[in-house]
Amino acid sequence: MLVQVMAQRPLADAMELMANAMAQEA
Repeated sequence: MLVQVMAQRPLADAMELMANAMAQEA
């Protein structure tokens, strides 16, 4: 369970960065 949480955190951070980049381009 802990491993799953640790794996999801970087994914969430990457998705947030991607969303911010797309928002800036728009």
